[in-house]
Amino acid sequence: MNDCLKFKNLLAWFVNQLNINNGVIDGEKVVGRGYKHPKHQKRYAELRSYSDFELDCTIFQNPRGDYATKANHIHLSGTDLSIFPEFNRNSKAVESLFIGNYTQKKTFDKISESVIVTDMGLNDAEPNQTLRIFFDMFVMQIKKHTSSTTTATVDNFDKDYSNFFNMLKFWIEQTENNISNTGKRVSTPAEIYKDNVSIAVDAYTDPQFKPEYLDYKGFSTGIAFFRSGNYQGRNVNIVGAAHDVSLWLNLRYIKKEDRIVVVYSGDKSDDSQGFKDYMIKAGYDKDKSFSLDELELRAKEPNDKVKELFDYYNKMIDYAKNYIKGGESSMKSKELTKKLLQSYNLILRGAPGTGKTYLAKEIASELIGIPVEELSNNEQFEFVQFHPSYDYTDFVEGLRPTQINGQVGFEPKDGTFKAFCNRAKLHQDQNHDIFNITWERFIDNVDEQGTVVIPRVKHGLELTYTLNSNRNLKDITTNATRSSITKENIFSVWQGRKARRSGAAQSRMKAIIQHLEEDYGLPKYNETNDFEQKSDASQKFVFVIDEINRGEISKIFGELFYSIEPDYRGVKGAVSTQYANLFDDDEKFYIPENIYIIGTMNDIDRSVDTFDFAMRRRFNFEEITAADSQVMLTNEDVKNRMTRLNEAITSDEIGLSNDYQIGGSYFLLLDKGQIEELELWNSKLKPLLKDYFRGERNAAKKLEVLESAYAGDVNDSSER
Repeated sequence: MNDCLKFKNLLAWFVNQLNINNGVIDGEKVVGRGYKHPKHQKRYAELRSYSDFELDCTIFQNPRGDYATKANHIHLSGTDLSIFPEFNRNSKAVESLFIGNYTQKKTFDKISESVIVTDMGLNDAEPNQTLRIFFDMFVMQIKKHTSSTTTATVDNFDKDYSNFFNMLKFWIEQTENNISNTGKRVSTPAEIYKDNVSIAVDAYTDPQFKPEYLDYKGFSTGIAFFRSGNYQGRNVNIVGAAHDVSLWLNLRYIKKEDRIVVVYSGDKSDDSQGFKDYMIKAGYDKDKSFSLDELELRAKEPNDKVKELFDYYNKMIDYAKNYIKGGESSMKSKELTKKLLQSYNLILRGAPGTGKTYLAKEIASELIGIPVEELSNNEQFEFVQFHPSYDYTDFVEGLRPTQINGQVGFEPKDGTFKAFCNRAKLHQDQNHDIFNITWERFIDNVDEQGTVVIPRVKHGLELTYTLNSNRNLKDITTNATRSSITKENIFSVWQGRKARRSGAAQSRMKAIIQHLEEDYGLPKYNETNDFEQKSDASQKFVFVIDEINRGEISKIFGELFYSIEPDYRGVKGAVSTQYANLFDDDEKFYIPENIYIIGTMNDIDRSVDTFDFAMRRRFNFEEITAADSQVMLTNEDVKNRMTRLNEAITSDEIGLSNDYQIGGSYFLLLDKGQIEELELWNSKLKPLLKDYFRGERNAAKKLEVLESAYAGDVNDSSER
């Protein structure tokens, strides 16, 4: 596929996906970096790589809940040069594209004129003239805007290709020497890695090994010559990236077939089926091979097949790292995600530093279907941390200070959890996206203009509305005390239901619906997409409560103890909240079926004993042990220190339980080489352990025992 055709297909995917996300056409929404989405990985691997550059594509949801924002862009990797969309104001469809710079201040410097999408023929089989001109303009800007960066990138790839080619020559020739054993066999070192590179340079001289054979852009590797069947077995001559990731990613020379095979995860008996499926889905065959003839290793320069092999291996490693990034932690999150789907409420408990908070976010990421780093900007995720001052008014609802005409007063306001539940309720209806887009455009206009005048359906009156601090409509025509109208109110009326049990203000709300239909194009509600019928297909919302045991649970949740139970989710578990009489909408509150709650708690926190037993019954508890948390560490010496210390903590001499063991996060800086062993002990570990033994007569003696275990000065001859 030539670059211009590939570029056309990339633009077509980008425009099509934005139109899907904005409800213009049907399809599955994708958020984040498109090429990392599992369903698009293989296609994106083809569409983002060009002869002299690579492109990244990012799709964001804006605070209004739609995707009509220039934050959605295709950009040249490593630069601010981008292609931005422009949207139709009413339909939110992508109308045009332009080239510009996405600055650090999140503004957009326009470089090119806008090009109408329909003129580009994105759905045509071949690029038309308009598309070719746009592509040439973009390539010209790449050369002009980032000539030095692009040249350096190309030079780096050329250097990588050359080093990789020479490494293959060395590897195959030395393997042949080992097999023939005509005086050039080298048996030590059998493996060449960074730590013995100087020895290898002296040992492998004909052909000569060079250090640059091990390091490439994005990964490093090692070379192994194991003796098995006179160096001819499948598992003996290996170029491996195993020291970069925790699963084997290898090139293997099959002498009998004169070919090099690309292998992932080796042939280990514990090879993860999940990892295999992950790689196969992305289009990486487990035994993709290249013959020596087509690689032309006797040539002076690498040919296209050598470059293809390098690119395939490099991208395979990069893709595998995304899977392995969480390692066993990711597998743990998948396991706990299944349990959360069954129980609705889950608490992760365990020793300090075991990564409970991050694991909670991984579970949320798994359930929602977006990367962890994008959770904070997603409306399906909310994170709070309980503390002794946190109460019902923060969590459910209460009175909050506000300023009206220069005077300080109070108005009822939803707490974090109630507002989150209301968002989730709307998403249980498939028509929500259509309504949400219309409502946000309407509210934005009211916010911009200050007020909006809407005729009453009855009596021929007009009412003027402004926005209150919750971005709800507030009637300023009358002196009514209960005069604000929420998005949820209007959505209920659009569905043909009462917005309030009393039916109050129903005619005013119908007038607003009529205004949205006439001025904003809101369609009639589709009764076949009824709220109750579509609850099973709703989007999943995850609410994470960090340090859940540090708050006074009964005061924070109040009457929601009842509604939080899985069996009472939905309208059957509706309750009257404490401040219901102060709200314009006094309808009973309930927790929808698409809400999932994750709490974290530290087992040794002194507030654990006060955790409400009624709440305990409503959550499933999963222990995250210190041993579980070792997956975040890579250095074996650091892991051994952690293990020795934790074994000493639970020994008869110290007498503490597993709850007092110390998790892997305490050792992360040591694992990364950013702190010395003694500094970690004095600044982090000793103060924590000292607090464990506060008030004990033999505290000093116990600290000495633990320090010896940490340092390795234990009664073990292998350690002396």
